[in-house]
Amino acid sequence: MIQRLSILLFSIFIISAFFESSQANARKPKWVTNRPVDANYYIGIGKANKKITEDYLQTAKNNALSDLISEISVQVSTNSLLYQVEDLNGLRETYEAKIKLAAKDEIEGFEVVDSWENKEEYWIYYRLSKSEYQRKKQEKLDRAKNLSKDFYEKAKASENEYDINNALIYYVKAFDAIQKHLGEDLSVFTFEGKISLDNAIYQSIQSIFSRIHFVPEKESYFIKTLTTQNEKIQVKVKLKTQLQTQNISNIPVVFSFTDKYDTKIEKALSDNKGFAECTIASMLPKGKDQKIKVELNTEIYFGETNTENILKHLFLKNDTKPFQYIHVDVQEIFAYIESGKNLLNHSLEDSFSRILQDELSKYFFSFTNNIDDADIKIRIKTNFKEGEKVEKYNLYNVFLDFNIAIENLKNNLEIYQEEITGIKGMKSGSLKAAEQDALNKAEEKIKNTIIPNIQKLKL
Repeated sequence: MIQRLSILLFSIFIISAFFESSQANARKPKWVTNRPVDANYYIGIGKANKKITEDYLQTAKNNALSDLISEISVQVSTNSLLYQVEDLNGLRETYEAKIKLAAKDEIEGFEVVDSWENKEEYWIYYRLSKSEYQRKKQEKLDRAKNLSKDFYEKAKASENEYDINNALIYYVKAFDAIQKHLGEDLSVFTFEGKISLDNAIYQSIQSIFSRIHFVPEKESYFIKTLTTQNEKIQVKVKLKTQLQTQNISNIPVVFSFTDKYDTKIEKALSDNKGFAECTIASMLPKGKDQKIKVELNTEIYFGETNTENILKHLFLKNDTKPFQYIHVDVQEIFAYIESGKNLLNHSLEDSFSRILQDELSKYFFSFTNNIDDADIKIRIKTNFKEGEKVEKYNLYNVFLDFNIAIENLKNNLEIYQEEITGIKGMKSGSLKAAEQDALNKAEEKIKNTIIPNIQKLKL
């Protein structure tokens, strides 16, 4: 009897569950099983599994919005700037992807048509009027074009007055205003007639870049390293026009050169006569025909951290910004070395002295044994101390301290002093290996600390 009752209850449970499932499926709205098609609306259907995510409502909404946006085609017009210039590294495809991504945050006016859920799923149905979407899109485009046109005409006016700095600022602002609309019709009427804003802006900037020239005041300069009494190194910033070459002021430039350790740069502006001056030349390493590069500082216009600016990508990848090289012969300074001895043995002092001389001679100094021929005197004090040996591992320890001072022999003034202590050499097997380890670490300190600091000196 109990067995029959159990079978009966189980059968009722199965039939009830089947009936409930059938009823739920029967209540599924048509739009869940068959995607709607409507010529007047963009459709977005989103669903989320309740068992996978707790925030299934928001997940379904996000999916519906993404689905709706996927129905809105994003195509770049063949008249667009992105088709007129060489498509470097898939810039056009990257732009289209960014526009689609931005649309998710900017789209508005969509409505919820319906939603449905059961124990496992949640569904939501969005739609967006195509005519309303196009109307709002056109309004945004018209506002962007009017703003861009205003900046463009201000840029042209500045360019005609040779105010090139403001002209470039206005051109970039004009482009920023339409950057989200590059795939659309950007034609407007200006005093020049009908133009396509994106192409006109790009060509105007390109024209200015091609006409800016940097002219060094001298064909070659002769200077002495680390010395303040050098002649001024100047370039004149010029703009080529139809009738003449015009000196232009307030133009941002960058002077730069690369040594073995890092790149030195200096930013400057051309003055009211067009001159821009480089003051970092004395930091150049010694040698004939050294080069300082001067170029337009485009970061002022395109932004140092702005990775979204299409113009920045186009001009940097095409490497079209104006530049020139300044040729400089850099004469060395003669140095005399004086060292103090407090070492485990003199060979270590000699090794350290050679390391220091080798590094200094690469950049600034030639060494003389006659102090009367020297411009500066370098005093070196070094101290190696043997540490406690770790017998268990046959491990030797050595500690190195050193002090470097530089004296200007013209006025007997100390112009540089630096002390570095606690350099630890540690090696197993022998004391000599530990000493060499300390010397290697000292060499790195000389390269990374001493040389850059000496490079800043002004004699």
